[in-house]
Amino acid sequence: MKLASISLVGLLLSGQSFGAPNKCVSPQPPVTHKKPNFVVILTDDQDQLMNSLDYQPYVKRHFIDEGTSFTKYYTTSAMCCPSRVSLWLGQFAHNHNVTDESRPHGSYYKFQAGHLDDSWLPVWLQEEGYSNHYIGKFINGVNKDNTVAPKGWDHFEPLVSPGIYNFTNPIFSLNGGPLEAFPGVYQTDLILNKSLARIDALVEKKKEGDNPFLLVISPTAPHDEIQEDGTFTPPVPADRHKHLFPDAKVPRTPNFNPAVQDKVGWIGDLPLLSPLQVEEIDHHYRQRLRSLQATDELVDSVVKKLAANDLLDNTYLVYTTDNGYHLGQHRLFAGKQTPIENDINIPFIIRGPGIAKKQIKTNPATHSHFPATVLDLAGIKRPTNLDATSLFDPEHTESFNVEFWSNQFTEGGSKLKNKKNSYKALRLISQKHDLYYSVWCTHEHEFYDMKVDPYQLTNKYPAADRKLLDRLDALVAVLHDCKGEVCKFPWRTIHKDGQVHSLDDALDAKHDSFYSALPKFRFKSCKVYYDADNEGTQ
Repeated sequence: MKLASISLVGLLLSGQSFGAPNKCVSPQPPVTHKKPNFVVILTDDQDQLMNSLDYQPYVKRHFIDEGTSFTKYYTTSAMCCPSRVSLWLGQFAHNHNVTDESRPHGSYYKFQAGHLDDSWLPVWLQEEGYSNHYIGKFINGVNKDNTVAPKGWDHFEPLVSPGIYNFTNPIFSLNGGPLEAFPGVYQTDLILNKSLARIDALVEKKKEGDNPFLLVISPTAPHDEIQEDGTFTPPVPADRHKHLFPDAKVPRTPNFNPAVQDKVGWIGDLPLLSPLQVEEIDHHYRQRLRSLQATDELVDSVVKKLAANDLLDNTYLVYTTDNGYHLGQHRLFAGKQTPIENDINIPFIIRGPGIAKKQIKTNPATHSHFPATVLDLAGIKRPTNLDATSLFDPEHTESFNVEFWSNQFTEGGSKLKNKKNSYKALRLISQKHDLYYSVWCTHEHEFYDMKVDPYQLTNKYPAADRKLLDRLDALVAVLHDCKGEVCKFPWRTIHKDGQVHSLDDALDAKHDSFYSALPKFRFKSCKVYYDADNEGTQ
C-alpha cells in the first residue's frame, strides 16, 4: 500500500516510525463531527535523559500507556523564552528573534515589540471557532508593569514576576487585570485548582453548542526557584512530597563528570566536579523529582475531570516541556543553554483520537512542528510561514539546526560567567544515521556519531571523513537562516534538480566535488544576540 493512500488516523494507529522521506501527503484529521479539543501540559526545564518521567506514575498511566511518545523530540534553542515562542509560532529562533530571557534580546517585551501575537497558533485556532485558555507560566517578562494578554487567548491567567519562580508565593493576573497573590499556597496545586475550574466553565460553555477549546496548563516545576537577589536554588516541593526519593541520584551515565573531557570552548575547560558539588547535584536532582510529584497529581486530576465530563474521546492531550536540563553531564553543574543532548532532547507525548497507544516514534521533531500538528488534527489549513511540518507527515526532514546566541549561564553552584556560548548545532536523524555536528562562534567544531557515541564522549571532528563533513557543512549553511519550505526540506535547496532527498543520497561519490567547493558556515565573532550579518558562508 502506498503512503499516499493512508490517512492520518491509519498512520497514527500503526505506530509507524518514519525513515527516509516519502511522497508528501497532507494528513487528514480524524473522522468526527466535532472539532477536537486540545489540552497541553507544559512543564519547565524537565529532562528527558535523567529519567524524570520514571518518577511520574500518572504521566505513565495517562500519557505513555495511552499515547505515543516521540523520543527524538527537541527544542532548537535550549532556553525558556525562545523555546516557548517557537512552540506557538512554528518558527525557529532566527526567524522570530526572541533569543534570550530578558531585554533587549528576549522576554515578553521583545515578543510584544515584534507583534508576534498577530499571527500564531492561538490566533489561527480562534479564527476557526476555538476558545483558548492559558494558566501558569508563559514567558519571562510578564510582570506587574506588563500583564497585557497577547492576542488569541479568551482566558489568559499567567504567573507574574516575582511570583513565577516562587513555589509558595505565586502571583497571577487574569486577562491583564490586577495582580492576585497567594502567599503560602503551593503553586502547582493552585494551578490545578484553576485548571479544574476552567474545565468546569468550558463544560458549561459546551452546553450552548460545539465550542472546541485549547487549554494550556503550565506549572513552573521542575525549574529552579529564583530568589529576590537573582540567586537560583533547587525547586521547592509540596510539603507532602518533601521526603520522597531519599536515595535518588543523577544517573551515573558515562558522560556524568567524565574523567576525560573532550568538549570545545568553555565546556572543555571545566574541571572535574568535586565530591561536594556532586552531593549538591544529587540533592538538586531529588528536589526536581519531588517538585514534579504535584505536577503528576495534576495530570491525574485533569484527565479524570475530562473523563468525568465525557471530553476525553474528542480531546488531544500533550505532555511536554520547554527545554531539557543538565546536572553533572560533561562536568556541567546545573542549567541548560548548551547543545548537549541533555539540554535539547525533551519529552513529548500525545494521546487522543486515532493516536496509537504505548507507541514510540523516533522520527526527528522539534517544537516548531507543534503548530502544524495541531492545525492538521483540527482540520485547519496551515499558514505558509511555518518552519516545520506536522509530527505525522509521511515526508519529514531528517535534519534541523539547534541555535543559540548568548554567554554561558550556570544556575547556582558555579562562579563561571561570561563564557562565549553562541553556536549552531546540526542534528541529523534517520533510520541509518544519528549525527551531531556543531559550529561555534569561537571557530571550533564538534562531531559525534550518536549511534556509536550516544553520550558525546569523543569529539571525532579532527578525524572525521571530510566528505561527510562537507555534506553537514552544507546543511548548516542552508539551515542557519532558513525560512518555511527551506527549513522543512533543505536538500531541495542544495539540489534544485530534486534528485537528493537525504544524506544517503547526498553521499553519492558523484557529488564529492560539488560539496567540497561549497562555502562553509562560520561566525564572524561571538555576539550575545542574533545578527544575520555576523554569520553565514564565508
